Amino acid sequence: MQTLEIQVPYNKTRLVTDLLKELGVSVKVKSKTDIPNADTKAAMDELKAGKGTKFNSVEELFNSI
Repeated sequence: MQTLEIQVPYNKTRLVTDLLKELGVSVKVKSKTDIPNADTKAAMDELKAGKGTKFNSVEELFNSI
């Protein structure tokens, strides 16, 4: 048996999965979690730009929220 890994746009996952199953192919869907979403990317960009709040301790951080 061979293993084939393909990348499919999120909105086409169901269509491709159904097609492969119809062809008798065993399918395992892996979600890619190592790609940051838009909010995370914006936060990362903000920190790279030198913005953000610095805290001296974890206690200070939690007291701020």
